[in-house]
Amino acid sequence: MGFKLGRWHLSLAIVFFILGFLLSTAFSTQQRWGARPGLRKQTLVDLIEQKRREREKLGGQLIDVRKKVDNLDSDRAGRLGALANYSRELESLRLKAGLKVVSGPGIDLLIGDAPRVPVGADPDSFLIHDYDLQIITNALWRGGAQALSINGERFVTNTGIRSAGSTILINSKPQGGPYRIQAIGEPKRLVRFLKTDSDAALLMGDYAQKYGLITKLSTRKMVTVPAYIGSLRLQSLGRK
Repeated sequence: MGFKLGRWHLSLAIVFFILGFLLSTAFSTQQRWGARPGLRKQTLVDLIEQKRREREKLGGQLIDVRKKVDNLDSDRAGRLGALANYSRELESLRLKAGLKVVSGPGIDLLIGDAPRVPVGADPDSFLIHDYDLQIITNALWRGGAQALSINGERFVTNTGIRSAGSTILINSKPQGGPYRIQAIGEPKRLVRFLKTDSDAALLMGDYAQKYGLITKLSTRKMVTVPAYIGSLRLQSLGRK
């Protein structure tokens, strides 16, 4: 009986030893592995916080860059706007200076010398002179002509009509008759001024009939006046 009790105590001691060993091992494993998820979690939290700070920093940099881009766009728009204004002003000045081809409604007038001169008559009376062309152009300017040419020579501020012997010079270029005068403007108004201007009406009326001068006047829905080709420098007659 005593022997059995001793064996039973020994067995129980062994069981408790094994159980204690297992519990100790389990606790140690739990402690060792249980700390790792917390460490990994903290590392992940730190990484997320780092990325958040980097994102905020990049966001601030992006806002600064956008402001700079907006400022550059505004400056560029301002420069483009100024350039567009300069371009429009330049085009307007080129138009006024006669340096651009222009088209629009207007009149077409052909005026020239008489086809024949009677025997014994003064030939000068049957010819178109420089002052005759000046009379016509003056009447057209007063009638509101916006652009004008004679035989394709555009009239500008320094255009002159003068005679050199038997030749008429326009923009210092010799011209021969008949002379085609084209003017852009309100057609009816231009015709009215040609007929109501005393000198122009006399030239195209009584003189033309009396001396057989060529005069053919017509209105046009579209007239094209070429651009001026030549120097715009003002020159004094008789000086080089």
